[in-house]
Amino acid sequence: MSFLAVAMIVWYFRERRELIRFISDVIKELEDVFKPTDKVYELLGYLVGFKARFKLGRSSNMVNVYAMLTTVPTYSLLYYPIAKALSRKNLLSIAVEFRGLISRELHIVRKGSKRFEDRLRVDVPHIDRMYLKEVTLSGKTYRVYYEDPRDVDVVLNELKGLNDVGLDIIQISIFKSRSTIYVVTEARRGIVKTIHKFINAVYTNVK
Repeated sequence: MSFLAVAMIVWYFRERRELIRFISDVIKELEDVFKPTDKVYELLGYLVGFKARFKLGRSSNMVNVYAMLTTVPTYSLLYYPIAKALSRKNLLSIAVEFRGLISRELHIVRKGSKRFEDRLRVDVPHIDRMYLKEVTLSGKTYRVYYEDPRDVDVVLNELKGLNDVGLDIIQISIFKSRSTIYVVTEARRGIVKTIHKFINAVYTNVK
């Protein structure tokens, strides 16, 4: 057996074990933070990630939480350098549906994230009728679509706090038709509590 074959086998089992631990840790964080009364998971494929739907109790201001984790197959030694070259990352999205109404809409998306902006345009057909500005935070440029400039200040102030703790935010959306706040970020251990706090703060100040 060649050295490369041995290296690939060792790499595969080590990275596979770490990825399984990572996925398990994210699931535990989600459940510890949101404390669902009911939960449904859907696996996306072998070590690809999962979708989850949580129902929350009546004492919460949240009705449903939708989470999705997608991972990069770093357990493949052949794919790993490609993933690094393309800057592929593990992604975590969390959408929270609130019991109360949200009266205005706002969307922030990382400039250059074509896949996310294209999908946003499908989800929000009227987006070109919203105001648009670009902002730079921690060296990253974001496109901000909004109805009320006061909401931009609220969300950007909270977003600065997220950048300060090292979160890599890709998209934030406030959907008034669904009373939902949606966040997409690079997936890391220990971030769910911070995202939960951020979403609650935005809901409190924008609704």
